[in-house]
Amino acid sequence: MMGKPQPATAPNVGATSRTGTRGETNDDAYDFFAVERVDRAEKVYVAVVADGVTGTTGGAQASRIAVETVKATLQEAPSKQETLSEWLEFAIVRANEEILFTAKQNPQWQGMSTTIVLAAVAGEKLYAMHLGDSRAYLVRGQEMYQLVADHTWTQEAINAGSLTAEEALRHPGRNQLLRFLGSRKTIGVDRGIIAPGTNRREEYLTTQPGDTILLCTDGVHSRVTDAEIRQILLEHVGYPQDAVDELVAAAVAKGERDDITAVLMEVPPGRKEPTRTLVTPAPPTPPPKAGTRWRWQLILPVLAVLLLLIFLLSNWPLR
Repeated sequence: MMGKPQPATAPNVGATSRTGTRGETNDDAYDFFAVERVDRAEKVYVAVVADGVTGTTGGAQASRIAVETVKATLQEAPSKQETLSEWLEFAIVRANEEILFTAKQNPQWQGMSTTIVLAAVAGEKLYAMHLGDSRAYLVRGQEMYQLVADHTWTQEAINAGSLTAEEALRHPGRNQLLRFLGSRKTIGVDRGIIAPGTNRREEYLTTQPGDTILLCTDGVHSRVTDAEIRQILLEHVGYPQDAVDELVAAAVAKGERDDITAVLMEVPPGRKEPTRTLVTPAPPTPPPKAGTRWRWQLILPVLAVLLLLIFLLSNWPLR
């Protein structure tokens, strides 16, 4: 029996982070790593980006703790009962618990918090989940799609119809977060991924060869428009590091003062599903029927006796 189809190789990855001009430390954190799901015999490729909330103390520590805890949790043996989506969500919940614990032990970091966005490729499935306004995008063919919705006051206003997307870009409350790590013990991890071209939420998407997945902080998307992001990614297909470097450069050129981070994963364009050749074996020669041999061993002597009697009777003298 064939296992689940796997990418022929790991995704091509590019990543970069730059400290903003308004601070001396970078409050962003990111990572890309692969983990084995031994119970499912599959490898999972994970990218994660976190943006420490600048308005609180310990933002840099919060983002670092979030990324490190997610990685450490996913490297532990998962429960066999957990779906992959539940497993990823649990890692984010653990990150929140670790941030709250660290803040309690270090009063100077009281209120430390961070956004987080995570994307994972397992076989042909793409998962994405997040809290805050760090985003995940998908470029497929010539189109780009936003896979997650910001957890901000302005996004809620857009959903309610009280603000347009253009007005939200200039609104003073555009950076007011409604959900993030470090806010409370119980958090609502948004693990729904928006199906391309729709408003429908799915647990995962089926990837296609050549898909490009971008994770970035608001230091990118608050300055570089979606159209510009799409154009940069399309101009650097096959060169993810060049793509993220240009994204960051574009944000800097537009005067972005916040920290800027981008991670790009490209699904290999030549990926193929494993195939197998079916060979029809020749039918085996049927074995001799049981008992055939010993039957002949009994019949032959009887026939010999009958033939002998016939011969004797035919030559017996008549009186």
